[in-house]
Amino acid sequence: MENKVYPITFKKDEDYKIGGVSIPYLGEKYGTPLYILDKETLIFQAQKYINSWKKYYKNKYKVLFAIKALPILEVIRIFKNYGLGALVSTGGELYIALSANVPSEDIYFHGNAKTLKEIEYAIDQKVGAIIIDNFDEYEKIKYVLSKKDTKVKVLVRIIPNIEVNTHKSIRTGQTDTKFGLPIEQALVLIEKINTEKNIIFKGIHSHIGSQIFDISAYVKLSEVLSEVYKELNSKNITVEEMSIGGGLGVAYTKEDNPPDIEDLAREVSNKFSETIGHNFKLICEPGRSLVGRAGITLYRIESRKELGIRKYVSVDGGMSDNIRPSLYGAKYSALIITKGDREEIFSIAGKHCESGDILIKDFSGLWPNPGDYLITFTTGAYNFSMYTWYNATPRPAVVLVENGKDRIIVKRENYEDLLGGQI
Repeated sequence: MENKVYPITFKKDEDYKIGGVSIPYLGEKYGTPLYILDKETLIFQAQKYINSWKKYYKNKYKVLFAIKALPILEVIRIFKNYGLGALVSTGGELYIALSANVPSEDIYFHGNAKTLKEIEYAIDQKVGAIIIDNFDEYEKIKYVLSKKDTKVKVLVRIIPNIEVNTHKSIRTGQTDTKFGLPIEQALVLIEKINTEKNIIFKGIHSHIGSQIFDISAYVKLSEVLSEVYKELNSKNITVEEMSIGGGLGVAYTKEDNPPDIEDLAREVSNKFSETIGHNFKLICEPGRSLVGRAGITLYRIESRKELGIRKYVSVDGGMSDNIRPSLYGAKYSALIITKGDREEIFSIAGKHCESGDILIKDFSGLWPNPGDYLITFTTGAYNFSMYTWYNATPRPAVVLVENGKDRIIVKRENYEDLLGGQI
């Protein structure tokens, strides 16, 4: 049968494949833990965004890949080839985007604590825009420009005051968020920017959170942006661009029911048609919804333990390669490739010296044997990028699969790599 949620096929004879490649074969060839990415899914998601905005938004639009979700050169190159730009939040992410040959004008730089060094780097590279988060950042940009004969385009990030139903750690649009400025303060900042010769105000930036399932939150955001647009127009300040951010959710478990990308484009475009028309370039900044479901992680089972009150199956990875369950209780689906024949409920534990290193607390499946493989789904986003070398654990390799072929796109680290930079 075919799994309709994830880019993997499997049959009763245990022929498990992704991108036409045998998953056990990949484990034997590259070792585990192993991140595996399906190129076809990456391309499908990118095209879905492009085609959806093209269908519903009647002016210019730009899709920026939020590379914090998966900062891998080959992934960024794939998206660049399908017309996507890049959203970066640090100097390091900017370096990666430029190294992937993303045109500098297609890179937007956001973040709430940019250093002088990062701002100067962005200006020197002539990025498409710096997204100003606060008044101090405005002063930093002025200082950097005072030493240069150049100009920089900017957006200003507002707090839209929209609560979304997602984990508190990934909400970004509520009143007390650390990101952006309240609208009243943002308007004051924009008026200041509008008096500058070398800081060119282009528009408004916003973001309401991550792993969002309710499209109505984006419709409400469109209403807020429309009001800001009207207010600035009344002051004779032109708004050329507005960003609705990213954050569209994906399915991690069978209970999750995320909206379709086309629904987002249709509802947001319709709302702007009602309020201010399509008189500006619309920007969206997906990360998770581009790469999340394209990835799986492959582990090898190392040990089992039956304690009476709880059973454990431990794998050769864990919170080093996927910290999200330990960090904020993220839930995942999994599949075990085993010849075991008895059903059990058990916890899938990582190898690290933390009691909280549990990938899945109550997993129902066949009781496996050491050496069997375990697959966790939807690990394309915020797994590789949030890797930690806790317990001196080398970073796993990343393999890209397509049409029955596989190739490594990030090498596995070795023990010697753990000493990099140490004296």
